[in-house]
Amino acid sequence: MSELSKCFYEVTAGKTCRDLCHPEYASCWISFFESARRLLPGSFKLYLTYLLIPPLVKGGGYTRQFWRDHFASYIGVSYKTYLIAVVGLTLQCLFYKMFGQLHYYWVMGFPGFFSAALSPKLSRVHLRLQGITYFNMMLEVMLKKSKIWLVVALRESKLCGTLLFMIFNAQIMDLLQQGKVNQFWFMHPLPVKQPDRESTDDSRVLGTLYPSGYKACSHEKSCDAFIADGILKYTAAGFIIEIAGALITKFPLLYKDPARLLARMRNSLSLKLMSSLAVYIGSYRLIGCLLCRHYGKDSPTHNRIASFLCGISYMIYPKFQVFTLAFSKFVELSWEHLFKTAKNLPDWALKLDRIPYLRIVHMVAIGYMYHSLVFYSHLSPPFNSKAVNYCSDNRVERLKRRLLGWMLDHEWSKA
Repeated sequence: MSELSKCFYEVTAGKTCRDLCHPEYASCWISFFESARRLLPGSFKLYLTYLLIPPLVKGGGYTRQFWRDHFASYIGVSYKTYLIAVVGLTLQCLFYKMFGQLHYYWVMGFPGFFSAALSPKLSRVHLRLQGITYFNMMLEVMLKKSKIWLVVALRESKLCGTLLFMIFNAQIMDLLQQGKVNQFWFMHPLPVKQPDRESTDDSRVLGTLYPSGYKACSHEKSCDAFIADGILKYTAAGFIIEIAGALITKFPLLYKDPARLLARMRNSLSLKLMSSLAVYIGSYRLIGCLLCRHYGKDSPTHNRIASFLCGISYMIYPKFQVFTLAFSKFVELSWEHLFKTAKNLPDWALKLDRIPYLRIVHMVAIGYMYHSLVFYSHLSPPFNSKAVNYCSDNRVERLKRRLLGWMLDHEWSKA
């Protein structure tokens, strides 16, 4: 038994679910009905970014069907997330009634796991969105908690993190260009086309730096326009993400103190994400164009080289979230590509592929992150705290502070 769990059992001895989870409500039934009544707005607030960013990134071509599907998707994922929150808070009381006492893993961890398992099944898109997000956060906490010397060395070295990201990025981009798998990544490489030797090179800047008698690249625009277009779009995307994140974080000021909203948002904005995305896409396209000009044609090798080298942009924005996303995509795409391209796989491998990994990962990761938020809050990513507190109307935050207060009182009494 760890010191933390030992302390938990000492401070919660004789305590009930009402003492820890809902002291403001006289009974578990009242707690359930109040949760069901109060928690719905938080889930819709959490997915505000999901509502805003896709139309902004799309940039045009909107139809009634697009808006109908988009709003239906937003309402669906928000409502089902609300149900997960209500079920999770209700299970805290149910498990206390079953065991007759508060248990370390059954206060947050297993209620989170079973709430994801029992709530209405999410669509494939939303299940992937939540599952991968929570898996990446779980991986981040595990990396931060690890005492293995190799993991500690890699965790503290920006150079090692950047090198691994470059390797992951090169593999991801190579698999995407082959066309057997198709999933979200920062960008998708163009398929290789044969050069039109009858065309003319219409790039003024790159044509002056590295002249070519014809268009050797696979893109339609001039190299100058192709590179500039990518930099502008990805800089704008980074800005939109920063604005959306700042707006959600400072959302209470919108109705409490609107005059301070813009100032607070301006102070919370960072140029690092925008710069990293601009360098990522700009260097990838520049290197690709230079290689095509040098060899006179495009090649998958050019994509691998450019993808590897552009990964150095990770040094500008070396966040755990970016690294874990790259790692999970590297594993997921490699696995999917293997099963789509390999021939005569053994029966055990085919049976293994039928396991609903995404569903299992979703349940395990939510349970793990719920537990981490209360018992390892210093390691928990900010988004985890924000998501859970939005969806629980800050009930989990109050539970965490209440438990921390009990533990501090307990330690002081022993001193």
